[in-house]
Amino acid sequence: MKRIKQINESKKMIRNALFRLLETRELNDITMSQIADEAQVVRMTLYRHFKDKEQILLYSFEIYLEQAIKEMSGITHPSVVDLLKFRFRILKESSDVHLIIKSGHFDKLFQTIGRNYNSHFQTFFPLLEDDYLKDFVAGGVDAMTRKWFESGMVDSYEEMAVKVTNYISVLATLDKS
Repeated sequence: MKRIKQINESKKMIRNALFRLLETRELNDITMSQIADEAQVVRMTLYRHFKDKEQILLYSFEIYLEQAIKEMSGITHPSVVDLLKFRFRILKESSDVHLIIKSGHFDKLFQTIGRNYNSHFQTFFPLLEDDYLKDFVAGGVDAMTRKWFESGMVDSYEEMAVKVTNYISVLATLDKS
C-alpha cells in the first residue's frame, strides 16, 4: 500500500510539473528532461511512469474521468441522454482535453474514454453486449465528438447529447421504411 501511495505521489508531482511548465510554454516546446527537473525527480522515475508528455496529459484526464464517473454513479436510472450529456460535459470541462486535442491525440483520448467510460456505460445498458453494435455506436459517437472539437465545441454538451440520441433514433427507423 505504501508503494502505491508513493507511485501516485510521483505521478502527481510529474503532472503538476508539466502543468506549471504549460503556463509559460507550449507542449511541443517542453522536454521530458524539463518536466523531470520541474518535478524534482530523476528522469528514470519520470520514464518509469510515463513514456511521453501525452501520457502525462492522458493520466491527468483519467484522474478527472474517474472522479466524474464516481459522481455519475450517484444517478440511479440514467437515460442514454443523461450518459451522453455526462460524456460531453466531461470533455467540455476538462482543461486537459484541450491540450490533448491540441497535441493531435484524438485517438488516444477516445481510447482512454473507452477504457474508463464504456464499461460503466455497459452496466447501465447490457443490451450493448454485441461487440459489433458496441463498436458501431462508439465509432459514431467518437466521430461526432471529433467534429464537435473541430468546430470549437460551439454546441453545448446538452445539445450534443440530444443530437447523438436523435441520430441513433433516425438509424433505428431506416429499416422500417
